Amino acid sequence: MLYRKIKPKLLNATPKAAFTLVELLVVIAIIGILVGLLLPAVQAAREAARRTTCVNNLKQQGLAVIMHHDLMGYMPPGGFNPWGKEGSWATHILPMIEQMALSRLKSEHGADHIRTQAGPTIFFCPSRRSGARSAIQSGRFLMDYAAATPANSVDSWDQFWYGDTWEMGWADKPYRGAIVRGGLDKDKIWRGSKSRMADITDGLSQTLLIAEKHLHFQRYETGDWHDDAGWADGWDPDVVRYTGYFPKSDRRFNDDQDPKAGFRFGSAHSGGMNALLVDGSVHLIRFEIDPDLFNRLGLRNDGQLIQGF
Repeated sequence: MLYRKIKPKLLNATPKAAFTLVELLVVIAIIGILVGLLLPAVQAAREAARRTTCVNNLKQQGLAVIMHHDLMGYMPPGGFNPWGKEGSWATHILPMIEQMALSRLKSEHGADHIRTQAGPTIFFCPSRRSGARSAIQSGRFLMDYAAATPANSVDSWDQFWYGDTWEMGWADKPYRGAIVRGGLDKDKIWRGSKSRMADITDGLSQTLLIAEKHLHFQRYETGDWHDDAGWADGWDPDVVRYTGYFPKSDRRFNDDQDPKAGFRFGSAHSGGMNALLVDGSVHLIRFEIDPDLFNRLGLRNDGQLIQGF
């Protein structure tokens, strides 16, 4: 009897509305398309923010270099050789970027000591490394930027070392970038030359000062043979790169077929790299730049007009 009473109610019940399988699949497809459209936009926005941070890093470095010149009367020296205790150009601008503690440590203990102490955040491009702590090799803090030194002509080589990597045979050679090889030795005697604003006769807005390095995109957090001694290194591709070789994207790093790779400029950004000129302005230099034009940007006094870089 109970069944008979309930059954009519069940038969007369109004069916509830529901999605069909086809409708559900259509909704899922639409959501997938929207997500596919949204993700590239989000990634592009994030990369734009990272690129802006990279530009600001270079601007701060530029202001610090100008302040160094105003106080000392010459550009920050580039150091002597790889692993040099006298330190890189980056160590000489520490007081100008509010890193007095690191500057005192360098004065007391040398560059070998501070290369393992910290890495100022303005020396890291966020498109490569998530932070200072992610850019360490064997305790040494690495570096994403380098000063520019030119070749006498495109693809010529010896001007980076002038045939002398470790000793002092380079000291009388004509380094012609905005930052040059040299500095004070352990006896406080100046070795090499000094570069001054007055020496940059091509114009401060026509001469490359500092730009991003060419690095292997899979070795950002492990370092490399040209990215191992850290930001406090002496004259070495860790902190100095060569305009005699045109810049490349990090995605095109191939050290098996390109022996020049570790001396090039480049970046993780699409299309080009951020570059600081001596006047403090930052520009995007495209990877497709004419090699001769790029090398002339590195020369401070070749007397040739530069347009459209």
